[in-house]
Amino acid sequence: FLGTGNFLAPGRYWNSFVLDGRVLVEPAPTALPHLRRCGIPAGDLDVVVISHFHPDHTFGWPFLLLELLVAAPDHPVAVVGPPGVEAFLDEMLRLAAVPDIASHAATLLDLRYVEVDGTWQEAGPLRFRAVEVDHVDHLRCFGYLFERDGRTVGYSGDCRPCGGLDELAEAADVLVLECNGAHPPPKAHQDPDDVRDLRRRFPAPRFVLTHLGAGLDLAGLAGTVVPEDFDVVEL
Repeated sequence: FLGTGNFLAPGRYWNSFVLDGRVLVEPAPTALPHLRRCGIPAGDLDVVVISHFHPDHTFGWPFLLLELLVAAPDHPVAVVGPPGVEAFLDEMLRLAAVPDIASHAATLLDLRYVEVDGTWQEAGPLRFRAVEVDHVDHLRCFGYLFERDGRTVGYSGDCRPCGGLDELAEAADVLVLECNGAHPPPKAHQDPDDVRDLRRRFPAPRFVLTHLGAGLDLAGLAGTVVPEDFDVVEL
């Protein structure tokens, strides 16, 4: 876990994690320095996965892309995300006044953008399926199921209780689950009571909580891990 905090990063860095040293889930603003801190070379990454386009999940992209240019990996790097992901990231570079990074990347890197479509898809060595979840009304957000050594790792993305989250919980052996806490209306996230209700209805998967807010009461959550930033969790 490169970070386990929510948008406000209250004593934690922004939510982001790496599977098996090869798959970065959410290029959060601090993803690059935290990859370095954890001894994971950016050039080793095969896949970057984005759940939605909010800044706490994406604003590390310009720095990560520049690092990839320096590292010059000798393999393709897939970027998985919602429809329009390539255009969104290119616009981010334009607004940051570094559009030349995108043009250099197009020439020097083998970047392969993969828009999710709800089916089982492949990106490099990763087999995954995106499941749309409810977060905010103006923006599409996706959770994911990742196949990994005969087990399925689920990731909620940012979401409130919804059918998509139930689908993820039902299919996953391990569910990396957001628990943001209280949020101004309209509801856009999970709080500890929502997590308890999900646990009651889906007792089988192990829960790993992330995107955590401050002052959460997480008592009484059986089969649940609450990592700190930079913790390694065996899934």
